Amino acid sequence: MTTVRRLAVSFLLAAAVAPLAQAQAQSRAAAGCAGVDAGALTLGTAARVDPGAARSFALTLAAGQGVIVDLSSLVPAAASAADDDEHGDDAKPPLRDLALCDAKGAKLVPLAGEVFAKGGSVSAIPDGQRLRFVAPAAGRYRIGVVPSAEAREILVRERVLGHASGGVAPTGLGRVEEGKVSSSAPQVFTFAGTAGQWVELKSVSENDTVLHLAGPDQKGDYSEIASNDDSDGLNPVIRRRLPVTGTYYLQVDSLGDDLKDFTLTLKAVKAPPPPAPPAPLRAGATIRDRLANGDDARLYVMPVQAGHGYRIDLTAPYDGVVAIGLPNPVEAEDGDGGPGGGFAEVKSQDTNTSGTERLTFTARSTGQLLVRVKSFGIGDGDGGYTLTATDLGG
Repeated sequence: MTTVRRLAVSFLLAAAVAPLAQAQAQSRAAAGCAGVDAGALTLGTAARVDPGAARSFALTLAAGQGVIVDLSSLVPAAASAADDDEHGDDAKPPLRDLALCDAKGAKLVPLAGEVFAKGGSVSAIPDGQRLRFVAPAAGRYRIGVVPSAEAREILVRERVLGHASGGVAPTGLGRVEEGKVSSSAPQVFTFAGTAGQWVELKSVSENDTVLHLAGPDQKGDYSEIASNDDSDGLNPVIRRRLPVTGTYYLQVDSLGDDLKDFTLTLKAVKAPPPPAPPAPLRAGATIRDRLANGDDARLYVMPVQAGHGYRIDLTAPYDGVVAIGLPNPVEAEDGDGGPGGGFAEVKSQDTNTSGTERLTFTARSTGQLLVRVKSFGIGDGDGGYTLTATDLGG
């Protein structure tokens, strides 16, 4: 097919299926399996999915039974490859051609693989998409398929479960869980959370474990919202506020190949106290202060006058950094109440050497600015420094 003919066919096809594409986009965004009832799926038997509206297939499973559902295009691979070349690989849409629902058609919360890097309950295959599922209870489920202009087929097969495919273990805040984890066998737990609730999640193991927390947003879509590797030595800790009420997933992963024991603690905690107010800094004054360590920071509040130029000098025997900024009114989801928390940087100065850092600026309006002092390590000293502000006039 010539390039001109291919472009013409592509244009006519796009015009013909535009209304269907719009309906498909709306269906992708909608929750549940509300498509046309297409009957029951039988293990090992492929069913044709004709072009047109969304479909909903019934599937009866036993408790703990695993299945693999493949939704495959019947369009020749060469045509699909040409389409891929036109659109490129930079912005791939989410894998949402398949939806998993309960017997009434309400969309179930996603399997852990949909929001964590390892595994994947919905994944791409050469000619379509694949859904893996382990039934938590015996009963009837529904598989939703989005509308398409192409003919497809759907095939359900028995899934052979290995030792690492134990599904998702329910737990709750106030519980302690134990298990085994390795880089090839991460473990996933689920718990209920309430909007505004603060939680502390910690894993202890001889392995170098990693924690990943995923949760819903206001629309019910899931994504990873926090992760930690080594807040307590090699032991990860996640301490944060939960954004919405719903079901949360917590994955215990590992950087080690050997399967080793871990202990997971989940508990509700109090919100962190607000940070201490910044100390005053006035032009013409010199402040002598110190940083406790390389992670420490100090905040000062400095009055400024519109049209005046200012110079701030930070002198230290280590690589210090001085910055000006404004208060950040947005509460950090991870409860960042540590040194320098709540600071939105506007301008900073760092020459990557010890000695004096000199930052100059002109105030656009009369008011107050925040000044932050931090470092890239204080070395063997006591962290002492001097800070001087100078009004250069209008």
